[in-house]
Amino acid sequence: MKRLHPLLCLILFTASLHADDNSVRKNIRKIRRAFLDVLELVPTSEEVDWYVVYNQNGYEMAADYLATHAPPDKATYTRELLLNPTYWGREDELLDKSVIEKNVVYLSGLSKTDFSPQNVELGKELLIKQALLASDDNAANTIDYLVNELTCRPATLGEANDLLQLFAKVSLKADEMDAWKTVLAHIFELHDCKYK
Repeated sequence: MKRLHPLLCLILFTASLHADDNSVRKNIRKIRRAFLDVLELVPTSEEVDWYVVYNQNGYEMAADYLATHAPPDKATYTRELLLNPTYWGREDELLDKSVIEKNVVYLSGLSKTDFSPQNVELGKELLIKQALLASDDNAANTIDYLVNELTCRPATLGEANDLLQLFAKVSLKADEMDAWKTVLAHIFELHDCKYK
């Protein structure tokens, strides 16, 4: 049996890792979209881990869960529909701002039912405080936490740099919480946050 050249092995191994990475990202995007369509909520980090990291058939499991937990007004989202390639192959759709705000309240742990303007503002503060606590007040890690919570993926290097510069600029003129709220408003404008 002929052996492959070590460099060729490395190239093939790297390509397989990249393919797996693309597959994981596609599954996460599919799961996020299905959660938003059915529940109008993004999956939590723990749910993403459960479906994508710990299970090989994570999207199918998410479809099962969503089909059985769909509210009455979303009963058309059956397992068959969610698994149909036509469903998850559609173009990205713009989310209504109220859905993004609802997710801020939900992810902050404040409420699953009260999405009043007061709770939206309080939810922003709580989500920012959670991010600061989880990242030991490291601005780059705080940004990554916030982006990950709302988009189900880490911030890209370009996004992180832009948001860090924004935070540094705004924090010179405003208090820290207001600076973070400005950063959060810019995260809302990221394609992967405002589209499903």
